[in-house]
Amino acid sequence: MALVTAGADGIGAAVVERLARDGLTVVAADIDDDGLARRWDGDAGVAARVHPRHLDATSADEAQRLVDDVVVELGGLDVLVNVVGGSRPGVTIDALDPEAWQRLVDLNLTSVYAMCRAAIPHMRAAGGGAIVNVSSGAAIRGMKANPGYIAAKAAVIALTRSLAIDHGPEGIRANCVAPGPVATPLMRRNRTPDEIDQIAATQTIVGRIGEPEELAAAIAWLASEDASYVLGQTLQVDGGVATSI
Repeated sequence: MALVTAGADGIGAAVVERLARDGLTVVAADIDDDGLARRWDGDAGVAARVHPRHLDATSADEAQRLVDDVVVELGGLDVLVNVVGGSRPGVTIDALDPEAWQRLVDLNLTSVYAMCRAAIPHMRAAGGGAIVNVSSGAAIRGMKANPGYIAAKAAVIALTRSLAIDHGPEGIRANCVAPGPVATPLMRRNRTPDEIDQIAATQTIVGRIGEPEELAAAIAWLASEDASYVLGQTLQVDGGVATSI
């Protein structure tokens, strides 16, 4: 059984669909109840394997309740994928007020902490599991005027390494993906169409923006037994951004 945060849209929804197509029962968790209903309402095909659940992943209490409930209801937790995140570029550190800073940290980092804290005891009791955290390529390379997001996403990479060191001996594999530019609602909210075209043309070797399904494929591999000897790694899925600069 797999649990995926931010499962209503974007990369999260693509991961839910991919894991369900691979035969897993998947909990799609999101704070957007309407989005979950639109995407996963149905009892046929892939949707039959998907269980939508409300979740504010920044709340440790909500994370604990959801994980405990789905373990009882669905019989365990084998895979956790932490996709929740977001940013609002355009503000440097001197103009970033403490409340906005905390919101970015909570959304991008505390959510990962809360979900892993809730999930790891269940995985340990079951003899193992796989955790895949979603960071950002910008956490590795940096980004103009987005310090809170960059700091939090960089911390996700470090946290992933820590999880692997602490819990790898218990059979729990933790890894991370760092997406480059991907055609998600977040990208469309933060960038104009002209900016997206410019990014596609100048920042990737392949000359295009990535698709959520391409991220989902990488995440599905890291979550699978095919990656059984991969722990604590950050896989950049970015169309060659890192090597093209």
